[in-house]
Amino acid sequence: MKKIAILLSSIVSVSAFAQFETTKENASFGAGQVVTLEQKNKFDLTGNALKVGAFMPSVQLMTSDLTSYDTSAESENIKIYSILTSVDTPVCVQQAVDLSNYVQSHDELKGIEFYALSADTPFAQQRFIKEHDLDGVTYLSDSLDHKFGLKTGSLIKQLGLLTRSIIVVDKNNQIIYLQRVPELTTIPDLEAAIKVAQSRL
Repeated sequence: MKKIAILLSSIVSVSAFAQFETTKENASFGAGQVVTLEQKNKFDLTGNALKVGAFMPSVQLMTSDLTSYDTSAESENIKIYSILTSVDTPVCVQQAVDLSNYVQSHDELKGIEFYALSADTPFAQQRFIKEHDLDGVTYLSDSLDHKFGLKTGSLIKQLGLLTRSIIVVDKNNQIIYLQRVPELTTIPDLEAAIKVAQSRL
């Protein structure tokens, strides 16, 4: 565990102004899969693998405003979930800021709901939102029992954090797009996910 803590702290120490690469690379979710950190450090994923065409599993999460949220709740909108590994890393800062800026600067996104989801506590998310002046996105916490991570196969076994990814579900909560980046210092392709979402409006 000491080695893991050192690895995470090395990412935290990277300049907040660093630009991390957006990637089109994609890897599977679930037990038996691995995710890398700085290419050389490997971590195991655990849980049930998500697949396009399946329905989003029902998970009770907590918003950053301390209200309950069910991932299987009915909605008239398409949903995009941007999965963050930890709000205390600059990679997640860039992923979150890019998402917020995109949502606020594009008027053609009506009919799409945007969520950012991590294993951080709602209180850590509140701090993060305020610190970076984020808007237009609902934050969801999987900190309590990691049910989302386990039911989607996005939980990093050794860290208790979620692997960086993006999930799009249609109005019936059927998964229509998935991207799970194989390397934690890269960012999933938000624009590709939005194109798929818009094609289903």
